[in-house]
Amino acid sequence: MNKAKPIRVGIAGLGRSGWGIHARTLAEMSEQFQLVAVMDLDGARRAEGAEKFGCRTYEEFSALASDPNVEVVVVATPNFLHKSHVIEALKNGKHVICEKPFGADSSEADAMIEAAKAAGTLVAPFQNRRYEPHFLKVKDILESGILGEIHLIRMAWHGFKRRWDWQTLNEFGGGDLSNTGPHVIDHALQLFGATEPEVTVDLRNVLSSGDAEDHVKIVLKAPGAPLLDIELTSACAFPQERWLIMGSSGALRGTTTHLEWKWVNWEQYEPHSVEKKPTPNRAYNSEKLDWHSDSANVPDDFGATPHAFYTDFSRTLREGAPLTITPESVRRNIALIETCKRLASVQQGQFALHEDA
Repeated sequence: MNKAKPIRVGIAGLGRSGWGIHARTLAEMSEQFQLVAVMDLDGARRAEGAEKFGCRTYEEFSALASDPNVEVVVVATPNFLHKSHVIEALKNGKHVICEKPFGADSSEADAMIEAAKAAGTLVAPFQNRRYEPHFLKVKDILESGILGEIHLIRMAWHGFKRRWDWQTLNEFGGGDLSNTGPHVIDHALQLFGATEPEVTVDLRNVLSSGDAEDHVKIVLKAPGAPLLDIELTSACAFPQERWLIMGSSGALRGTTTHLEWKWVNWEQYEPHSVEKKPTPNRAYNSEKLDWHSDSANVPDDFGATPHAFYTDFSRTLREGAPLTITPESVRRNIALIETCKRLASVQQGQFALHEDA
């Protein structure tokens, strides 16, 4: 059997993500991918790309998008350019990997999805954190049913830092909700289920120099779904554990590297009927519970998640496997972010939804 040729990739944007994640990963996966072109407005970055990868360089996105030797364009340009760059690349017959966020709002996500259908090519949102080991372990534990019916999931993404770059500005689609939010919201909606949630949100600018939010509080609820409590903040000097999950049979807590959970087997206990008479000796109801417990250390391996994403993407292009992370599933994340910004704008008179011309 002939070995499949490497997928020829061009990267638009050689910033933190384009250079530090995509270019690095592609270089480490040279049997499956070949980086043949890069595009950036900064001449020094282009020169660095040419020196390191021996590839063609472009200053204009249109030149990269029309390069006949490029099969896949990675759009790692600033947030507010994602829609226009993705659609231009699709119209040039390219498959596209789009860095998060997958559009500024649901209409942009819809436009990219429709453009891919019209072109007969793929658009793949880069939601690499869906491969994180701690998230996959939490998902497995919940799906096992060992914790019973889940009634609360609390996710804390805490840090304490000041920022003053372009990603703190609303005019460039900045703010924690658009920058880190696509990751935490992707995890949240994967665990919440298919029901559309009722949303409560509070967005604040606490430490960053720009006008966009660096403190996010979101609560999701719906009939038959757990209450989902999200804190995403750059203004917490006492970071709490990432996970706290409560179920009718037990609970789970932990970080991105260590999880522990405990549960009771209610089948071992007789059910109690309500008693209206006073409790003997004025005591509270009590019973001795036989707790079971387990724990797991998981690798803090964020660096491996791009490899997992690109491995699946390679199978899709070369073997015809379905996309593991579909644009439709990520469109739901963007719609929730859009809802949060709209609600915050109405409630607080700020953080208005950025509209891209």
